[in-house]
Amino acid sequence: MDGWISVHRQITNHWIWNSKEPFDKRSAWIDLLLLVNHKKEKVKFDKEFIEVDRGQRITSLEKLAERWNWSRHKVSDFLNRLEQDGMLVQVRDKRKTLVSIENYDKYQVQNLDKDMSRDIFRDKKRTC
Repeated sequence: MDGWISVHRQITNHWIWNSKEPFDKRSAWIDLLLLVNHKKEKVKFDKEFIEVDRGQRITSLEKLAERWNWSRHKVSDFLNRLEQDGMLVQVRDKRKTLVSIENYDKYQVQNLDKDMSRDIFRDKKRTC
C-alpha cells in the first residue's frame, strides 16, 4: 500500500477519539503523531522554557498512561518498543520524557494546504 493520508489534530475533539476505552497500540501511535509539535516552539515546563522542535513533545509516562488508560509500565514498554523499531527516540529524566518522532518531516508536509491546492489545481487542468 502506497501513499499517505492527512489527519487533522481536531480529530482529538471528536467523540470517537474521546472514548473512555483504553487505547490500543495503533491508536497510541497515532496519538503520539498528533501530540508532537508541528512547528518549533518554546514550551513552558515547570519554571523554565524548553525549545521543542518539530516532531517532538515533552510529556511524561504518567501523562501518557492517564491519556491512554494504560499503566505506566505499559507506556514505558510501548515507547521502548517503538524506539527499538526506529520509530521514535526518547530522552527521559525524573520529571519528563522528550519524545522525538523519527522521519517526522518525511511524512508530514509542512505546507500541506499549499501542496494540496497545487495538486487539486494540477488535476483540474488535466481534466479541462
